[in-house]
Amino acid sequence: MVPEPRRSLRPVALPNAFCAIVAERRLLKDLAYRLLGSGGAAEHAVRLTYVRWYTMPQQEQDGIDSPAAWLVGTLVRICVDLLETPKL
Repeated sequence: MVPEPRRSLRPVALPNAFCAIVAERRLLKDLAYRLLGSGGAAEHAVRLTYVRWYTMPQQEQDGIDSPAAWLVGTLVRICVDLLETPKL
């Protein structure tokens, strides 16, 4: 059998806010790692940050002038909360 040729991927137009959020992922993970000292904990903090962003009503998201600044601020608060949580 001859394999089917791959289809080229067409660029998808994404909303600017979504592009800004995804572009910040590396910064968020690096910052969380520096604050928490663990890759797993950093990934968890980044996930919690994105959960807060995506569960926020669209009107609130639209009212945020700098999604990157909002994400960093939220991530720092989450990291502090994780550091203050007693470990079992």
